[in-house]
Amino acid sequence: MCKSRSDAVPVSSVASRSRRSSATTSSSSSSSRRPGPASSSISGSTASAASSSSSSLAAARASLPDPPVLYPFQEVAGATNNFLAKRAPASTYWPCTLRGRHAALFQLRRAPPPRDTVTAKLLAATARYHHTSLAPLLGGCVAGAHLYIAYELPPGAATLSACLRSPRNPSFTALRTWLSRVQVAADVAQGLDYIHHHAAAVHGRVSSSTVLVSDPGLRARLTHMGAAELAESEEEEEPSREADVRAFGLLLLELLSGEQAATYRVRETVVETAAAARASGRVRSWVDRRLGDSFPQAVAERLLDVGLRCASASPPPEMTWVAGKISKAYLDSRAWDHSLQRPQAHLSSVSLAPR
Repeated sequence: MCKSRSDAVPVSSVASRSRRSSATTSSSSSSSRRPGPASSSISGSTASAASSSSSSLAAARASLPDPPVLYPFQEVAGATNNFLAKRAPASTYWPCTLRGRHAALFQLRRAPPPRDTVTAKLLAATARYHHTSLAPLLGGCVAGAHLYIAYELPPGAATLSACLRSPRNPSFTALRTWLSRVQVAADVAQGLDYIHHHAAAVHGRVSSSTVLVSDPGLRARLTHMGAAELAESEEEEEPSREADVRAFGLLLLELLSGEQAATYRVRETVVETAAAARASGRVRSWVDRRLGDSFPQAVAERLLDVGLRCASASPPPEMTWVAGKISKAYLDSRAWDHSLQRPQAHLSSVSLAPR
């Protein structure tokens, strides 16, 4: 049965309703897909956090030290003009540039086994240890009977030996204040304590020629970390913790007196003169005159006692004990130095007694 005209539904009306329905559905679907303000904020925060985390990770990776490099001999020879370049004054290293980094290059006699792979593994094991009192290891090179080890060389750095004495000007010293010398002693003591008790290793070559001193603050760093395993010993005594402590005692006496400690005979003389000065009560006249008689005598006597005990006692004390004594002496020296800055305090702080 056909409907009448009045019962029929106009096509245009159906189409219109269909379009409206489709538009509503499309709008609803679009609304469901479009993130609202809250979801946009969460997404932005997540992206920002991810970006920040990635940046932090990248910064952390960038701050990590580079692994040590096993340099080809040609590269090392080129950096030192075939080893004809002038060595640093009163030093045993060549200042050079290796792969864009300033380096102090030391030459040592190689210890067996001679394989490059073994040297690379030992260098990598040594580079795992990091301390503010240890010079960063850049790499090494094996060539014939020699081993070349490169350490980071800060601008203006010099060995402790060069800082204490100048062959051209005996009256000059870069370490012209008492506090600077105790700071160097504290740095070296803390570095050795780290080597002995955190790296479970020995140094084997503690001397004023293996310590680099640099600004700011004339801070000291030990080189030759790992040389005990990589190179032949230059000392009569086998490398050991006890030998390191004895060598530090001699270095401490060298810092206090300014006298050179380069050979066994001379080092023995330093110990003897220090012991004689302590026994006769003339420590002030024994301490380096270039300090201008400006130092706390009580602290100097305590440090002299530590140096003698390290160099002469059998067995010598543990490095942890030594580092503690040096740190206490440094704090007392800082307090003394601070007292000199106050008006009229210096008159009672500096002894004017005759030598």
